[in-house]
Amino acid sequence: MANDTTEPNAKRARESDTDYDDDVNDDDDDADNDSDSDSEMEVGEEDRLSDLPDCILIHIMTFLTTKDVVSTSILSRRWEDLWKHVPSLVLRTSDFKFRRMTRFNEAVSKFLQLRDGSVPLLNVDVSHFGRMPPNIQTSVSEYAVVHRVEQLRLRADCFPHLSPCVFTSQTLTSLHLSSSGYDLLPKTLNMGALTSLHIKKFAFCGADNESLDPFSSCVKLKTLVIEHCSINHSKILCISNATLVSLTIHSKDHAFGEEIVLSTPSLRSFSFSGVVAWQLSARSNLSFLKEVTIDFHICVDFVDHPRDDTSMTVCLQSAFIIIDWLQVFANIRSLTICSGTLKVLSLTPELLNTGSPGLDNLQLLILKLKNRSAFLPKRHRTSYFKNADFKTTLEHAIVVDCLIRNSPFAEVNLVRRYY
Repeated sequence: MANDTTEPNAKRARESDTDYDDDVNDDDDDADNDSDSDSEMEVGEEDRLSDLPDCILIHIMTFLTTKDVVSTSILSRRWEDLWKHVPSLVLRTSDFKFRRMTRFNEAVSKFLQLRDGSVPLLNVDVSHFGRMPPNIQTSVSEYAVVHRVEQLRLRADCFPHLSPCVFTSQTLTSLHLSSSGYDLLPKTLNMGALTSLHIKKFAFCGADNESLDPFSSCVKLKTLVIEHCSINHSKILCISNATLVSLTIHSKDHAFGEEIVLSTPSLRSFSFSGVVAWQLSARSNLSFLKEVTIDFHICVDFVDHPRDDTSMTVCLQSAFIIIDWLQVFANIRSLTICSGTLKVLSLTPELLNTGSPGLDNLQLLILKLKNRSAFLPKRHRTSYFKNADFKTTLEHAIVVDCLIRNSPFAEVNLVRRYY
């Protein structure tokens, strides 16, 4: 880096203007470090970093957190305003010392105030430990949308003041919202450029006794992740999207309605984990769907140690629902199921024997097993289990026989799973 002729006091003045480095002056020798920084470089020593054009330096800074980016303003006169042109905002409360958590809010406000407003803010990643102040939520979301944000990631305990303009943005391509308060989402998300959506612990709100269809206006959506969300005032969630390729659902309770209806003709991958408490149906042909994962893990203990008749009834109902799902996914080529799914299905061997799921095109069945203590009969090990060191129960083997009954060329693989 070129020799810096700026006086240390001037450096500190600029540093106080941005006020991002909450560790400044924490150590007694900070002043000495500033005054000695210029002497570290020999006269005539080559400075390759300073030879780079501004556009390259700005691109490099997009890989840093905003706290580190703004700290570069004290390096020299050339770097003084360079951070204002970085098209990203990446701030986390973990970047600031606990005793100065309020500095996080100040950092966000000053960044939005001092950066060059003519530069698009393409990437925003803000993670706040605890409840994010309402003014920060509003200012960040509105500033990002106005400055043509493309990737937006916000994480906090709740978002009661998230600006509605986020859900009508026509520049957003990726949106990740993570909450703990089940804040309400709009009935419809009108984001025409969105290709990836991940929502965690939000609530879909529909009208009484009406189905809810929030994703139909996202005409470019490819990937959708719904994690631990709930449905209010509605029993049916419709996922209608002509471009959706990958759908992932994590559901830890029974608050996700009674039925999910798929109208996703381009869907190729479906993954579910959690409690099976709702029906699944399809209004469109799922001919492109090739990979399905079902991980029923919440109520597994009910199978081995049922607490009462009600818990066993829940497991039996879940078994019937899973079989119905498999009939919806009849054309898949790859199926991944875990220990919990096998245990639940083993409760209904008669149903599996009389009503085959009809997986005629199945080529690969992947079993992610937790219980490897019971011995599997040699007949099953040698017939299709490729990894002989893995063992499972006879009940599991019966379920596997039923699943691959109509697919004689299916390969069955076992995978070790840690809990």
